[in-house]
Amino acid sequence: MKKMAAIAAVLLVTGSLTACGTFPVGPSPSKTTATPDPDAAARETFAQESAYLAELRKQLPKTDLSSVQLWLDLGHAVCAAFDSGLTPKEVFDSMQGGALSSPEASAVVVLSGIHLCPEYAPTP
Repeated sequence: MKKMAAIAAVLLVTGSLTACGTFPVGPSPSKTTATPDPDAAARETFAQESAYLAELRKQLPKTDLSSVQLWLDLGHAVCAAFDSGLTPKEVFDSMQGGALSSPEASAVVVLSGIHLCPEYAPTP
Protein backbone atom coordinates (compact mmCIF):
# COMPACT_ATOMS: atom_id res chain seq x y z
CA MET A 1 0.00 0.00 0.00
CA LYS A 2 2.86 2.36 0.83
CA LYS A 3 4.35 1.59 -2.58
CA MET A 4 1.11 2.60 -4.34
CA ALA A 5 0.94 5.80 -2.30
CA ALA A 6 4.54 6.63 -3.22
CA ILE A 7 3.86 6.06 -6.93
CA ALA A 8 0.73 8.20 -6.75
CA ALA A 9 2.67 10.96 -5.00
CA VAL A 10 5.38 10.88 -7.66
CA LEU A 11 2.79 11.04 -10.44
CA LEU A 12 1.00 13.91 -8.70
CA VAL A 13 4.23 15.89 -8.24
CA THR A 14 5.32 15.17 -11.80
CA GLY A 15 1.97 16.28 -13.16
CA SER A 16 1.95 19.48 -11.16
CA LEU A 17 5.53 20.35 -12.11
CA THR A 18 4.77 19.78 -15.78
CA ALA A 19 1.71 21.98 -15.56
CA CYS A 20 3.79 24.76 -13.98
CA GLY A 21 6.41 24.51 -16.67
CA THR A 22 9.20 23.69 -14.24
CA PHE A 23 9.57 20.06 -15.16
CA PRO A 24 11.59 19.58 -18.34
CA VAL A 25 9.46 18.14 -21.07
CA GLY A 26 10.78 17.30 -24.51
CA PRO A 27 14.38 17.59 -25.67
CA SER A 28 16.92 19.25 -23.45
CA PRO A 29 17.66 22.92 -24.22
CA SER A 30 21.05 22.02 -25.65
CA LYS A 31 19.40 19.81 -28.26
CA THR A 32 16.62 22.16 -29.32
CA THR A 33 16.87 24.08 -32.54
CA ALA A 34 16.94 27.85 -32.51
CA THR A 35 13.71 29.60 -33.27
CA PRO A 36 13.74 31.33 -36.64
CA ASP A 37 14.57 35.00 -36.47
CA PRO A 38 12.09 36.88 -38.67
CA ASP A 39 14.44 39.85 -38.98
CA ALA A 40 17.50 37.79 -39.97
CA ALA A 41 16.83 38.13 -43.71
CA ALA A 42 16.39 41.89 -43.42
CA ARG A 43 19.62 42.21 -41.44
CA GLU A 44 21.48 40.07 -43.97
CA THR A 45 20.16 42.15 -46.88
CA PHE A 46 21.13 45.37 -45.11
CA ALA A 47 24.64 44.03 -44.43
CA GLN A 48 25.05 42.90 -48.05
CA GLU A 49 23.86 46.22 -49.44
CA SER A 50 26.05 48.19 -47.02
CA ALA A 51 29.13 46.18 -48.01
CA TYR A 52 28.30 46.63 -51.71
CA LEU A 53 27.94 50.41 -51.36
CA ALA A 54 31.08 50.72 -49.23
CA GLU A 55 33.11 48.82 -51.80
CA LEU A 56 31.64 50.90 -54.64
CA ARG A 57 32.78 54.04 -52.80
CA LYS A 58 36.30 52.61 -52.50
CA GLN A 59 36.55 51.55 -56.14
CA LEU A 60 34.80 54.59 -57.62
CA PRO A 61 35.96 57.51 -55.47
CA LYS A 62 35.26 60.10 -58.18
CA THR A 63 31.79 58.80 -59.06
CA ASP A 64 28.69 60.46 -57.61
CA LEU A 65 27.10 57.75 -55.50
CA SER A 66 24.68 60.07 -53.71
CA SER A 67 21.66 58.35 -55.29
CA VAL A 68 22.08 55.24 -53.17
CA GLN A 69 18.84 53.65 -54.33
CA LEU A 70 19.90 53.92 -57.98
CA TRP A 71 23.14 52.05 -57.29
CA LEU A 72 21.30 49.43 -55.24
CA ASP A 73 18.77 49.00 -58.04
CA LEU A 74 21.60 48.54 -60.53
CA GLY A 75 23.20 45.93 -58.32
CA HIS A 76 19.96 44.03 -57.86
CA ALA A 77 19.32 44.22 -61.61
CA VAL A 78 22.70 42.57 -62.14
CA CYS A 79 21.65 39.75 -59.80
CA ALA A 80 18.36 39.38 -61.70
CA ALA A 81 20.31 39.20 -64.96
CA PHE A 82 22.52 36.47 -63.49
CA ASP A 83 19.38 34.63 -62.36
CA SER A 84 18.15 34.82 -65.96
CA GLY A 85 21.30 33.10 -67.17
CA LEU A 86 23.31 36.05 -68.50
CA THR A 87 27.06 35.90 -68.08
CA PRO A 88 29.01 38.66 -66.34
CA LYS A 89 30.38 39.73 -69.74
CA GLU A 90 26.88 39.99 -71.22
CA VAL A 91 25.69 42.04 -68.24
CA PHE A 92 28.77 44.27 -68.44
CA ASP A 93 28.29 44.79 -72.18
CA SER A 94 24.66 45.77 -71.67
CA MET A 95 25.54 48.30 -68.97
CA GLN A 96 28.52 50.13 -70.41
CA GLY A 97 28.20 52.88 -72.93
CA GLY A 98 24.97 54.26 -71.55
CA ALA A 99 24.99 56.36 -68.43
CA LEU A 100 27.76 54.23 -66.90
CA SER A 101 31.42 54.31 -67.80
CA SER A 102 33.29 51.06 -68.30
CA PRO A 103 34.90 51.20 -64.80
CA GLU A 104 31.51 51.89 -63.22
CA ALA A 105 29.80 49.04 -65.09
CA SER A 106 32.65 46.68 -64.23
CA ALA A 107 32.51 47.62 -60.53
CA VAL A 108 28.74 47.18 -60.38
CA VAL A 109 28.84 43.75 -62.06
CA VAL A 110 31.71 42.39 -59.98
CA LEU A 111 30.64 43.87 -56.63
CA SER A 112 27.03 42.81 -57.12
CA GLY A 113 28.19 39.26 -57.62
CA ILE A 114 30.35 39.43 -54.52
CA HIS A 115 28.01 41.21 -52.13
CA LEU A 116 24.40 41.15 -53.35
CA CYS A 117 24.20 37.71 -54.94
CA PRO A 118 27.24 35.84 -53.63
CA GLU A 119 26.13 32.64 -55.33
CA TYR A 120 27.50 34.31 -58.49
CA ALA A 121 30.72 35.62 -56.94
CA PRO A 122 33.75 35.25 -59.16
CA THR A 123 36.11 32.51 -58.06
CA PRO A 124 39.81 33.26 -57.76
